[in-house]
Amino acid sequence: MPNVDHTSAIAGLLSRHGFRRFMMSRTGVEHLLLTGHLDGRPIDIVLDTGAGKTFVELSYCRSEGIAVSDTGQPGHGGNVYTLGAARLTLEGLSVRTDGIFALDMTSTNQRLVMRGVDPIRAVIGQDVLRHHQAVIDYAALALFLKEQPAL
Repeated sequence: MPNVDHTSAIAGLLSRHGFRRFMMSRTGVEHLLLTGHLDGRPIDIVLDTGAGKTFVELSYCRSEGIAVSDTGQPGHGGNVYTLGAARLTLEGLSVRTDGIFALDMTSTNQRLVMRGVDPIRAVIGQDVLRHHQAVIDYAALALFLKEQPAL
């Protein structure tokens, strides 16, 4: 159980310094999960502090009619694609990325589904965390992002 006084103090301090709080939940395999929007479409997003970039699952893009362009660069499960001008938001806050990419997550998602866990549709990586000077409160399952990202 999180220390409420400690959690409130952190939230208050960060709020005074221009940070906004986003509540997270955990998946069945303990991934941190946020709810956001990709070009206005609701999408579950895994927070992955080990991922260098922000990306969306390639088959999700194709099923939703989101245009992707092949970069020709190899990546997880095949080539890396870019989403171009796609806009990712958390509760209306447009998040700054180093670009939004698409990867084939079929093999990872098949393993998750076999464990009874929903497939990963999108991942926020270190690019967003760095630009928005992220602070993660694991005890309260809260992500704090500075509303005005660093340039």
